[in-house]
Amino acid sequence: MAEKKRIVMTPKQMAEAVLIPLDHQVNRNSKDSVFCDLFSDPEYLLLLYQALHPEDELTGTVDITLVTLENIMLRSQYNDLGFIVGNRLLILIEEQTILTINILIRLLMYLGETYRRYISNNDLDVYGIKKIELPKPELYVICPREKENLPEEISLSKEFFGIEDPKEAFVDVRVKVIHDSKQGDIINQYIIFCRVFDEQVKLYGRTEKAVKETIRICKDRDVLKDYLAKEEVSTIMFGYLDKEKLVEISQRKMREEAHDEGCAEGRTEGQKSMARILYNSGVSLETIALSAGVSVDIVKQWLSSPDPEPVAG
Repeated sequence: MAEKKRIVMTPKQMAEAVLIPLDHQVNRNSKDSVFCDLFSDPEYLLLLYQALHPEDELTGTVDITLVTLENIMLRSQYNDLGFIVGNRLLILIEEQTILTINILIRLLMYLGETYRRYISNNDLDVYGIKKIELPKPELYVICPREKENLPEEISLSKEFFGIEDPKEAFVDVRVKVIHDSKQGDIINQYIIFCRVFDEQVKLYGRTEKAVKETIRICKDRDVLKDYLAKEEVSTIMFGYLDKEKLVEISQRKMREEAHDEGCAEGRTEGQKSMARILYNSGVSLETIALSAGVSVDIVKQWLSSPDPEPVAG
């Protein structure tokens, strides 16, 4: 029997196949999300800080310095935010699906890189005799889509090394988990927005109607009303839906190619092909690994291997 020729689709061909505009296929930076777009605005960032520290009534927008890192999460879908207020360094990451303990490692890496840049930008001498001054870290993870059974705090030493007593830990990272907030504050409004969005996607699928209904409902409920009046918000939300759709299509394509090839080698090559398409479209390594049913390390190996030559049908 003649060997079946396999067609390897380029990202452009994949985009055309699922009718997704190519301008949504580029590697988006962290601002291309409602979370980061919302809180990159000084007024909303101040509201976020006030929700976390209601006791501070003196801080204004001019007192907040945004230090969000670009590309530290390498094409990750996780939304991150960092800012300094006085002697505080606040870092927040949004978990878009469910809370995973690996968020502790990501936050540790994020904190380390933020301090490295802070030290460099302020010409601090870590090898000198004089103790350098650093802002006190506060780490948060926001879980807008989970409502119950979440801890108030998670700890690196406890979760990864089984250390219950903080005094016994040589190194620890403690992260506050937020899944709700005071009625009407900016965190509460953002969480409501996310849950309304999920509800509309369940009703109408990943469609324009779901986006428009989310905006309409939230405006009617006075949730992020002024922010959602901006025209670019719809574009950001459409971009999110496009990425979700691409993941769905790629998962189906992986299954089809594996079935058509009927062998382990062909199945792996099909997964590699889809992994490259997703990665070039800005999908996180974690999501690719979940779609393919393999580890993140395996996905990294696939992406570092040479691309196969496209074969005509």
